[in-house]
Amino acid sequence: MSAGSSRKRHFGTFWYGGQLSALEQACANSVLSFGYDITIFSYSPLTGLPPGVTTASAGEILPEDMTRKFFFNGKPDTSHFSDLFRYEMIRQKNLIWVDLDMLMLSELPRTLPDDIVVREEQGNINGAILYLSGPELTEALITDVKGMTGRNLRWGETGPLALTRLVSARPDDIALSTPATFYPIGHNEIFKVFLPDYREECRALCAQASMMHLYNNILVKMGYWKDVAPPTGSFLHDAIARTDGLKFFRETYPVDVMKNVISNYHFRLNGKELGIKSILREAIPSVRRTYRHYRPT
Repeated sequence: MSAGSSRKRHFGTFWYGGQLSALEQACANSVLSFGYDITIFSYSPLTGLPPGVTTASAGEILPEDMTRKFFFNGKPDTSHFSDLFRYEMIRQKNLIWVDLDMLMLSELPRTLPDDIVVREEQGNINGAILYLSGPELTEALITDVKGMTGRNLRWGETGPLALTRLVSARPDDIALSTPATFYPIGHNEIFKVFLPDYREECRALCAQASMMHLYNNILVKMGYWKDVAPPTGSFLHDAIARTDGLKFFRETYPVDVMKNVISNYHFRLNGKELGIKSILREAIPSVRRTYRHYRPT
């Protein structure tokens, strides 16, 4: 990519319809604040759009009945459909796909390659931001994913797993971007952006980043209410303020409430990861010790 051409690039995304939360509004607004255009495709009217966002019919990309062709846990799943939608959007509209939980922190690097494909530290390709310059690459993805319609899928099968397969098969055809540019803070540490205690650490991690992924699936599991702003003094609060995004939020989380939300999430997560086998490994010896104490041989 030639110097300066990064400012000519345009973004697109998908939202089925209805209300955007304050956090999604702030993320869309952050893209606009750096001078880029963003189009949100939908099947029904949208509300809560920041001024300057372009809207378009998702039917221009794919017919609405395709939203019912992908299954997860036996039910139609919009998340898997959105993977096919992003590949078709890139092919048809030549837009950079961006999830609405990606907050822009600075302009795109002028040295950014034409492709925007990012392998996370954990190894998989994350499609939260994505652009493939080669038409044959998007065609390969579309063919692959369309072949998955009508059956029950694993989580990520049409997204990170499909993208990772493509990159593994065509390593010389795709230029990868560094995770530090778009995913400076991993999913297992994203809680830090909500707490003032970690502000300086997050600032250092994001010093060279153009965007930050907020991992909506984790926020949902945390029970984070996306119409309430992160606590004052947190890195995320400051980042949203720098792009004039605080105006979308009703109020602000108190620090102690945010700490409790995160602590409860970690407690649930650690309990789940412990698992029944680990519990039994700890419990059975304990029962044996108790039995021997009261019934010595």
